[in-house]
Amino acid sequence: MDLTEPVLLTPEGLEKLKRDLEVALKRRHEAGERLKEAFQPGDIEDNPEYEQAKEEVGLLDSRIYELQEMIGRAEIIKESHSSVAGPGSTVDVADNDGSSETYHLVGAVESDPSAGRISVDSPVGRALVGKKKGDRITVSVPAGSLTLTIKAVR
Repeated sequence: MDLTEPVLLTPEGLEKLKRDLEVALKRRHEAGERLKEAFQPGDIEDNPEYEQAKEEVGLLDSRIYELQEMIGRAEIIKESHSSVAGPGSTVDVADNDGSSETYHLVGAVESDPSAGRISVDSPVGRALVGKKKGDRITVSVPAGSLTLTIKAVR
């Protein structure tokens, strides 16, 4: 995670990160309590409950830091009303076989290709940014080369 780059998020994505942070903070408090309870002076080395609680606290601390960083660097993607594809756009495409897909261009944090949400930093996302209806793009993907025709940008 580059700590200088903005984190592109939709308003919904920012709210989800804030909810995730609240949950992580609550879990961290609970794990801290378990750590206190498991601490037995002189018995730390052979105490699996203590080690497990200590590990959980460390993982939660890392997650909390990560969430706080992302929230602090959030740049909100507004829904696009442009005819040119960019962050926030929904793009309808067709491949050479006539199969069609709809992609919503989002930041990497919200990327979920199975739900049609692709990162503007992905190969297909990068190729779509700046394009408009009627443009054709060819993208190198793990399975080879993919040629798409843009049917609509909204």
